[in-house]
Amino acid sequence: MSAAPKITALRGGRVTLTDAFLATPRTANPNTHRAYASAVDRTIALLGRDRPLAEVTDAEIGAALAEL
Repeated sequence: MSAAPKITALRGGRVTLTDAFLATPRTANPNTHRAYASAVDRTIALLGRDRPLAEVTDAEIGAALAEL
């Protein structure tokens, strides 16, 4: 099993969950990366950009995705 890749912040700030997810090999294709980034950004906008992930319930994520 290989070690997890290190995530480096590109914008000089903290690394967000979105940054970490979009840095994975599964989003290496530019079209996939763009589609995932758009979906994640719209979901975050509905849930609240400044909310800690630990405070977001599964039901809220499901409702946001259903709305989108």
